[in-house]
Amino acid sequence: MENRGYYIIDRSCLFSSIHELWNTRPEYKNNKLDLGKLSEALMRKWSVNIGATIRINYYFKKNEPRMDSMLIIPQSINPGVRDHWQIKQCAENVRNTIPQEELLKLSPKYRDLYPRSEKGLDIKLTCDTLIFAASNKASNFVFLVNDRDYVPLFEAIQTLGGNVYLTALDSKQKIHEGLSNVSDRFLTLDEELPNIFGIEPKLKDKIQLPQQVLNIK
Repeated sequence: MENRGYYIIDRSCLFSSIHELWNTRPEYKNNKLDLGKLSEALMRKWSVNIGATIRINYYFKKNEPRMDSMLIIPQSINPGVRDHWQIKQCAENVRNTIPQEELLKLSPKYRDLYPRSEKGLDIKLTCDTLIFAASNKASNFVFLVNDRDYVPLFEAIQTLGGNVYLTALDSKQKIHEGLSNVSDRFLTLDEELPNIFGIEPKLKDKIQLPQQVLNIK
């Protein structure tokens, strides 16, 4: 396998992580995550481990309303905006599931444990990843996921000779132990969060002039 890498971002984990940040860290409340800046942060964080990036794949449900309310998606018609990332909308809606308005009443911690009005996203994500690994197009895979159902996928990639890396937005967010135990490395994006969410640094965090300089008239 060549020393190149794919990133696989699961929408359930991404949205749950944003909700948790909104609820636990007031400075991030209702600030949208910039998908372009997240992509840049991921490549900076993992470049030493994975080598050249082939592509960052974001897996979303078709007509997902939270894409508008929680994300900033740069327009790809502007030069330089699209840098090796793409959105895959692959899940289909199904009937007889819990209504979205009822799911929103749940704590984000438990929301994604309930069935959603979709099917096919996790299967598409898994199939794509195994094709990449089995065809020897890449040796390194970075996942932003938090579902222990992906443990067999991690193990399959490693059996094929690939490396599996796990990432998360915030080190305070709880990750399933099974995923972290199977991963070859686990890193978070704490230091990148202000940039990803467009948060201005607090006044006390800015560089301050020495007191003797401030006293000069």
